[in-house]
Amino acid sequence: MARLKFSAPQSSNTFLAGLPVPPEQILWFCDYEDRSFSKWEGKGQNDANAGGGIFITDETNTEYGIESSIVHSGNYSAYATIKNARFPTLPKAIRFMRWTDKPWYEDGDYFPEAAYYSTFFYMKDTYDPQKDPDNDPEGDGGWWNIFQFKSNNNAGSQPLVVLDLYNKDGKMYLGLVIKDYPDDHSSHYQFRYILSDSPVPVEPAKWNHIEVYYKKSKNYDGEVIVWQNSIQIFEQKDIRTVLPQDETAKWGIGNYTDYVTGGAIPGTATIYLDDSIVSSVRISQYLFRERIFLPLLRR
Repeated sequence: MARLKFSAPQSSNTFLAGLPVPPEQILWFCDYEDRSFSKWEGKGQNDANAGGGIFITDETNTEYGIESSIVHSGNYSAYATIKNARFPTLPKAIRFMRWTDKPWYEDGDYFPEAAYYSTFFYMKDTYDPQKDPDNDPEGDGGWWNIFQFKSNNNAGSQPLVVLDLYNKDGKMYLGLVIKDYPDDHSSHYQFRYILSDSPVPVEPAKWNHIEVYYKKSKNYDGEVIVWQNSIQIFEQKDIRTVLPQDETAKWGIGNYTDYVTGGAIPGTATIYLDDSIVSSVRISQYLFRERIFLPLLRR
């Protein structure tokens, strides 16, 4: 369920306005300053020509909207809340997805073969999606998808690259999941779960930044590089990043799991999102070089 909620405005400065990047290198952005989700979903959730959308699993236990009390820059951000995520095999999800620079009816086009996809995200609390063995019927150990790329095969839409949030020793970190689908008619996959050699904690009550370089390929010469708060934490080459039946990959951010602990209410978790950008240059290279961004990251 989408809901708008407003309180006192914050600073009028926006992250995008302060970026020392030529406008033509920004392929797409959403900073919610228009107090809507139109940059993601065009004219609405059922807009088939939007080139993106907001995709919900379990509407009863999900909520998203526009926020003004917690922002990275400007006056507004977005939030995505899941509730009752206490029952493994019953996922809750809010996915903001995008695959074109503009809607098709505005002469939109797929994002290019290689681009940088980034967003700021914020969590008030420290969460943990890990399941104990007695509460894990599928034996997956727990998972939390907050950033992903998907592509279609003959069995439907399949995640190919996922940033998974996990908890170790009371701190949150990002893991990288690479999935491969040998059968073009099946949703079954082989996967690798990759841990960073230099993990960076996802700090609660602070804005964190994720940026991913994504090179599309149907021929196992694709590439993924991940930066967290401008620090490179993953790099994977020679992977398939678009399935053969599809024309492109679809980028998504959001809040997607079937089990989570932590926070004030069991099974409830909120992720705030702001300043999402697709670009032809790496945005995170500027985060700690330009003084204008330091207060934004620490807010």
